[in-house]
Amino acid sequence: MFKLSQVLLAFSLGYFCFVSWSLFEVFFPSNCKGPSGCITPGWKPDDELKVHLQFIKGGVFTGDISTTETFKINTGLVKKYNCMVDVPLTSDSIATVRLRLLTSTGSIISSNDFSLLTHKEATRTAFNLMTSHGSPNNSNNDHGLLVPFWLSTLRVYVLQTPVSFSRYNVPGEIVRRIQLSSKGYLPVVYVNPNFQASSDWLEVNQPPENRRLEMVLSIEPLSIGHLRLRCMLEAVADQLLSYGIKSKEIDEIRGIFLDTNLYLLLTTLFVSVFHLLFSFLAFKNDISFWRRSDNSVGISLRTIVWRFVSSLIIFLHLWEEKSSLLVSVPMGISTLIELWKLGRMTKFSISFYHGVRWGKRSKEEEATDQLDAQFMRWLMYIMIPLCIGGSVYSLFYLPHRSWYSWCLETMVNGVYAFGLLLMTPQLFLNYRLKSVAHLPWKAMTYKAFNTFIDDFFAFIIVMPTSHRIACLRDDLIFLIYLYQRWLYPVDKSRINEFSEMTDDNFQSKSTSDVTSSNSDKGKSKLA
Repeated sequence: MFKLSQVLLAFSLGYFCFVSWSLFEVFFPSNCKGPSGCITPGWKPDDELKVHLQFIKGGVFTGDISTTETFKINTGLVKKYNCMVDVPLTSDSIATVRLRLLTSTGSIISSNDFSLLTHKEATRTAFNLMTSHGSPNNSNNDHGLLVPFWLSTLRVYVLQTPVSFSRYNVPGEIVRRIQLSSKGYLPVVYVNPNFQASSDWLEVNQPPENRRLEMVLSIEPLSIGHLRLRCMLEAVADQLLSYGIKSKEIDEIRGIFLDTNLYLLLTTLFVSVFHLLFSFLAFKNDISFWRRSDNSVGISLRTIVWRFVSSLIIFLHLWEEKSSLLVSVPMGISTLIELWKLGRMTKFSISFYHGVRWGKRSKEEEATDQLDAQFMRWLMYIMIPLCIGGSVYSLFYLPHRSWYSWCLETMVNGVYAFGLLLMTPQLFLNYRLKSVAHLPWKAMTYKAFNTFIDDFFAFIIVMPTSHRIACLRDDLIFLIYLYQRWLYPVDKSRINEFSEMTDDNFQSKSTSDVTSSNSDKGKSKLA
């Protein structure tokens, strides 16, 4: 029979291969080569196009901007404009731009009006808690306040890859953007300010000086793969918004898929699939290990307590910083598992008849606690002064969004900065016991794989800088564990601290017992 890990590994590899092949077909579609039934492009990558821009307020053309620019499809265009706006910027301040793309012969490719002003929830800004009495964006009364956002960059994407499509097999995501002419289809254009990066929308906290705001027109050439992917994600984003997913999460998804090349995208998908796989296997083996263990000899109780507290603080910090769900959700699950492990360590139980009960620890467990307390006392002499000094420095010299944010950031920085020290009691116990057989090595191995994957994610996924540094800290700890495993090899033939043997040895021993008993029966019959 196949093991669950082997089945999941095969499924993950199959899923990755399927997604890779699907992306390959999106980025490299086959050209139609038949004599008939093909839709061919009526343009070349070096053809010139014209863009006509008009600035409109309240549905009336003001004459502030009325310009026509010429550009080549494969080079694009970047142009800055100053727009006159009404002050203050309210919901009645309607500012739109009329954009028209034309061929060199005057045929209209695209003609649309786009709003340059929208109102969104205000971004929470940081300020110094000691020198500032408050901030309008941080008070509880103004939570959810809508403020004006100005479209600082209008991005227009033009297909630069001339592809011949079969008349009966045009990709569904771009079929409505294809306009036919006597020579073939016109250049394909994609414009959607609502699906642009959030950084293109500028929050206007104060009335603009001279009632002018800057807008940049950016015309960018796009390959057929990125154009199709952008259209697909636009449809997916609309569905996610209808399900209640926040626009920030959608913006992160858009950045991962659209702001990278194909090879980095495939690498991201590969590590994402295996990150989920290793997270599941780590949780499974960790739970299995602790369900089978009846005592905690050789395992640091204070390390388990520290892991639960640190996991809880890190989860709250990630949630406060609006980090990616790919990082926050596994951390939340890990926090619940650490709480359950803490209950197993302390032999805590709740029942209807007996109420809350705490189990009695054995002499061996109490001896482990004494060694644990000795090493932890040494660490506290170093940790407490450094934590107090760091929190005071952060309060006086660094900006924060609120007092809650400062308290949470102070705790999480203490977790990250001194987590390396507080993860060492288990290393100290391993050294004193000269053994590592009491550790859940399968779960630790899967967690280590995830740690190395987190090092990759630290550069492509939105997360606090302190969390990125913590990934390197976990790498160092696991390398020390590996060194101790090499230094204190596990003898699988002996019974470990839990009065158990390894699974492989238990199976082999059971097989040998059955064989010997059968041979004894055979000898007795012969006799």
